[in-house]
Amino acid sequence: ADFDQILEPIRRAVVPTGTILYSEGESANAVYTVRWGLVKLVKQSPDGAPRIVRLLGTGAAVGLEALKEGVYWHSAVAMRETALCRVPFGVLDRLQTGNAQMTDRLILQWARFMEYADRWITDLSTGPVKLRVQHLIALLLEITDSTTGEIEMPHVDDLAAILGTSAESVSRAMAELKRAKVLNRVAPRTYRCDLETLSRLTGLHSPSADFARIA
Repeated sequence: ADFDQILEPIRRAVVPTGTILYSEGESANAVYTVRWGLVKLVKQSPDGAPRIVRLLGTGAAVGLEALKEGVYWHSAVAMRETALCRVPFGVLDRLQTGNAQMTDRLILQWARFMEYADRWITDLSTGPVKLRVQHLIALLLEITDSTTGEIEMPHVDDLAAILGTSAESVSRAMAELKRAKVLNRVAPRTYRCDLETLSRLTGLHSPSADFARIA
């Protein structure tokens, strides 16, 4: 009964594409967990242009960075229809009290984010655009928990903002993957990916849904 009372303030919602969960610099009062869908974290660069610095999918916690200073470091925006749980800081504090499993999960999330930041730099920010697009597709398959090889691709402008290149360069790389049948269109902006070929092109293992979960 005590646990049910603690969980009562946790709200679940399904939000449409483009929903802003919070904005960069805003005072923080909650963490969000992603049940399914995709959220982008956006930061303003010195020249004022928005840059996508992280993508978060099924099982990820959004806004953990704000636990330390009470301010959100980025803007969080739903990239597609997304199901979320909103966990107020007070509830999170109470859940951690005497609950070693919750604390362990939060530590695991932090560790995953550190690993994720390294991958973002090495796989998505360096090398030819063609290879970076391939790495991004593999990453999207992983964090959206895709077990079928199907993927809903973000808008080309978002892909360019993630990779730090032009929309034209991304479009050329995507077109080449479609011609090679690595990506096969099954619906508007949705593709079935040839996982074995993608793995061979990127030199990575086949994408797997092992992203850390706390939800």
